[in-house]
Amino acid sequence: MANSIQTIGAGWVTQVTAALTDHIERVSPSEFSERYRYLPDSVTSMPGPMRWDVNPFMREIVDCFDIDSPVREVNVKKGVQITYTTLLESGLLYLMAHVKTAPVMFMTADKELAAARIENNILPMVNHSGFDIIRSSDTTSKRKTGKTKDHIQWEGGGYLVPFGAKNADKMRSYSILALLKDEIDAWDETVGKDGDPDALSDARCAAYWEVRKIFRGSTPLVKGSSKIEKAYLRGDQRKYFVRCLGCGFSQILRWSGRNKETGKDFGLAWELEGGVLITDSVRYICANCGHGHQEFDKEKLFATDHGARWEPTVTAVAPDIRSYHLPGYYSPAGMTPWYKQVIDYLEAYDPVEKRVRDIGRFQVFYNNVLAEPFEVMGEKVTFVAVSAHRRPVYRLGEIPNDYAARWSGSKILFLTCQVDAHKSNLAVSVMGWTRDARCYLIDYWRFEDDSESGCADANSPAWGQLRALIDEKTYTANDGIKYGIAITVIDAGWAPERVGAFCEEYEAGVYPVIGRSLAGAPASIKEFSEFTMQSGTVGYQIRVDYYKDRLAAVLRRYWVEEMGKQSENHFNAPVDLGDKPLTELTVERKREKKDPRGQTTYEWYRPGNAPNELWDLLVYGHAAVEILAWLICVKHFEAAVDWAWFWSHWENGLTK
Repeated sequence: MANSIQTIGAGWVTQVTAALTDHIERVSPSEFSERYRYLPDSVTSMPGPMRWDVNPFMREIVDCFDIDSPVREVNVKKGVQITYTTLLESGLLYLMAHVKTAPVMFMTADKELAAARIENNILPMVNHSGFDIIRSSDTTSKRKTGKTKDHIQWEGGGYLVPFGAKNADKMRSYSILALLKDEIDAWDETVGKDGDPDALSDARCAAYWEVRKIFRGSTPLVKGSSKIEKAYLRGDQRKYFVRCLGCGFSQILRWSGRNKETGKDFGLAWELEGGVLITDSVRYICANCGHGHQEFDKEKLFATDHGARWEPTVTAVAPDIRSYHLPGYYSPAGMTPWYKQVIDYLEAYDPVEKRVRDIGRFQVFYNNVLAEPFEVMGEKVTFVAVSAHRRPVYRLGEIPNDYAARWSGSKILFLTCQVDAHKSNLAVSVMGWTRDARCYLIDYWRFEDDSESGCADANSPAWGQLRALIDEKTYTANDGIKYGIAITVIDAGWAPERVGAFCEEYEAGVYPVIGRSLAGAPASIKEFSEFTMQSGTVGYQIRVDYYKDRLAAVLRRYWVEEMGKQSENHFNAPVDLGDKPLTELTVERKREKKDPRGQTTYEWYRPGNAPNELWDLLVYGHAAVEILAWLICVKHFEAAVDWAWFWSHWENGLTK
């Protein structure tokens, strides 16, 4: 019985394929594109007749559109500017103008975007290529053109339906042979109660399952939730091998690597001058001989007649599924150059100190250039890392100006006070700041109140201690300079009315703050934003995730005097700060979180309500510095924040 069914199935596939193709000349999609397709200057920097020698790695992929090809599913994990749009449109032109009979669906994140692609790219492509084929299937009406907002039809009976992943639950009436899915990592995780839109759309090919053509392509986004990564792993994971122009060694391009036998580095290499990239120095180093390939070598390096080829690296879950990995550094000559990708990398990451400069830009580099889903790495700060920030030159209550001037860019310029309010205590820190927001923890206490009302009572001794610190405390540095508190910020999340009432006692310099996570922050909030409490007290909302992302990298950063001046935002702690408060800097970690649409985001998470006050106070301290700069530059002088002027303003005001 099984053999009979298999025979019947194979025979049916043969019949369907014959019905689709018996009227057409046998020509591959890549040959058809080179014969007919014209690229106008409105869509490319290299207009003219289509030629695959510009992007030879796409020829094999586009030929998977061939009705005679046994490939049923193609998954392309890609970077940007590697001509993927050209690939999709060329395959679509083959289906429309050559096969003619296939029902096709084109899907993006939303239907409006899909319809815009058809209107602005696909229909002009058909016209520029010399085809007048858009026809209504209803030949009885001359008024019908074959083009509506919901679909287009062409001679031969085929049609194209634009669809959005958000509306995947509304596509049940369609039977589709060719399903083209674009940027699937930008799709919602689920569509209402119907589930994954990727799986929902696959079901539209059920009637054509044995002859289906499903193409998925996307730049990957987040590790663990990347749709294209999951699809890529189902296939044979093909990689594009090239031959070195120096020694002929076959290899895939990598951003960086090390030859284990020779101990030499390979991949993208470059030189800097005064910290600035020398663009002409960027080259690709062969993994075998060390030959340096220049940008103009790309055309020959990628050419199939020089030995470049796709090779599968694993066995797919089914023999008719292929997958391709195409990073951004395969971008053809004349498009995104290697030096631009190096600039993006250096703006996001410091390869000398091995730290992320900007986590947002680093994710963009990871996705767009490496074509890999981004994973938040090293979410948790270790105790070993933070304990290395203790400095033996000073103790709690001391200000080491000589040391700061030598290693931190300046003496301590001003002090800030940060308060994390709780019912039973006020966690209070005093921090000193040098140029470029290098921080010295000066003092750290708990002002306790174990009474029934605790710190909710306006007469709590904890508030009295804080008042005395703000009003009366003077610190004297080791060079004789005296300091008071320049600005105080108090977390108002626990008891906003009590905190607001305390801040109202001061005309200026003492402000309530409220932390907001990245996911929950209003769109208008950047690092911080001003708000007014019901009592009229002015305070500040702080985007805490922004500061935590920045400071986690700072706390992981290792520094000793032999390395020279500290980097900006560096943290220093007194030698006698105990292990317990230092541990408060290590409690939180990043974890995945699903938003209401099912998309994966990340949040800072404190497991088990473990004490983390010093971590919060460090966030408030950095926010206090930026609020102070804003108050002086913007509110007082009515100018933009000028950090060089701001630091000099404080440095010039230092007196003994």
